[in-house]
Amino acid sequence: MRRRVLTSALTAALGAAVLFTVAACASPGAPESTHDATPQPAPTASTTPDPFPRKPLTERTRYVALGDSFAAGMGGGDETGKCRLSPYSYPNDFTRASGIDLVVNAACAGATTSDLLRHQLIALDDRTDLVTVSVGGNDLGVADIAAECTAGKAVPCRDGVSSALSLLNVLPERLTAVYGAIHDAAPNARIVVTGYALMFDNSNTKSPDFGTATAINAATLGLNQTVQDVVSSQRSAGVPITYVGVDFAGHGIGSKSPWLNVSGIDAFHPNAAGYGQYSSALVRLLGRAQ
Repeated sequence: MRRRVLTSALTAALGAAVLFTVAACASPGAPESTHDATPQPAPTASTTPDPFPRKPLTERTRYVALGDSFAAGMGGGDETGKCRLSPYSYPNDFTRASGIDLVVNAACAGATTSDLLRHQLIALDDRTDLVTVSVGGNDLGVADIAAECTAGKAVPCRDGVSSALSLLNVLPERLTAVYGAIHDAAPNARIVVTGYALMFDNSNTKSPDFGTATAINAATLGLNQTVQDVVSSQRSAGVPITYVGVDFAGHGIGSKSPWLNVSGIDAFHPNAAGYGQYSSALVRLLGRAQ
């Protein structure tokens, strides 16, 4: 019953995003929105121990990163290979900050949940102590939607958001399969799932792009809420998994100092400063090697 209620709520949220986006693409001005609330997970009571142990990191902690372009570090600078791996990715930055051992960053730009299941699990084994994963955005095509909407392409923009709305219903099943497979492949590892930063600083309600920015941010919030819900379900089932979000408030696209790339092939991906914020969030959650 809880999943059905949540799915309905997210459907309503993304439905509103479709309306915002269509209006924004159709005219230079966009209606103002009074929606300014970030979905928060409902508190839950449990009589069983938390399966995500609060144990210190060490220099021997074996860490593997999985996921999509956000985990690969696309946009961070000095990217190499078809997977667009950057030395300024959040896995690399977190490794430098925490002092643990990054065995491999197996993430790849463009990876979907099915890509991760087919190509990235080989990086894991029973010696893996820590896994971070960023995945789900490409299943919904969030970056492509952002590019089309901000370019003023009304029909692709509308169709993209509508497609994301329909795919949101199947994403929980896909994420459940991914998190379960990671736990099976690395049974002794803690799993940290990273969320997606909001792309736009849409504090200026008079901006002609306000409606588009609000719609894309709403879609990202819906994606993050879906991810959090699946993580909570897996954690309740005993999987040592948790979620960590990032806050780009004041540094989104449209701000004076954006933590995201605003043009070119890396558009709508964090820059080195943005990935640094992911790294800082992981250090706050996990600490440094002792």
